[in-house]
Amino acid sequence: MDKQELRRLLKRERAKVFKEDRAKWDGEIHRVLTESPVFQGAQRVMIYLSFGWEIDTWPIVEDLQRSGREVYVPVVRKRPKGLVPTLYTTKESLAPAVFGILEPPPGTPTVEPDRLDLVVVPGLAFSQEGYRIGYGGGYYDRLLSNTSAPTVGLVYTAFIRALDPDPWDQPVDFLATERGLISRK
Repeated sequence: MDKQELRRLLKRERAKVFKEDRAKWDGEIHRVLTESPVFQGAQRVMIYLSFGWEIDTWPIVEDLQRSGREVYVPVVRKRPKGLVPTLYTTKESLAPAVFGILEPPPGTPTVEPDRLDLVVVPGLAFSQEGYRIGYGGGYYDRLLSNTSAPTVGLVYTAFIRALDPDPWDQPVDFLATERGLISRK
């Protein structure tokens, strides 16, 4: 099965997860991530702003801000293609951008990926080895190849699958699931 077909299949599967289960599992993933030493020691954290069926990251963003840490969110850059870690301040300052994802406005401070302490990564599915199926485009693979920060994928255990990575795919270091933290190291 090619990656496009796999993405379609995973999106259909994700849409079938009951809202109550998602809410419960999202809460457990939140707890697992925020109790992990890799999270607790990070001062500059890049985290995606969830939308649609993605694992809810908004409570995590709020926790980071309450604890006085710097929160960065990915801003899509089309040329050259990539993600730019951009400072998050408030939800009200965000506007829909590429793919309908909320982003800070132009001119907001950014940071180089190698200055981050942690990167939280989305995915439709992850493998035990930390490889992911995202939405296509290779944006996160480019970003992850430019940072040595620990990386954590958020995933429901039902979406941990055997995946055949491409040579350019970058694995995450940890998976935060509703059942616990999985380390590939």
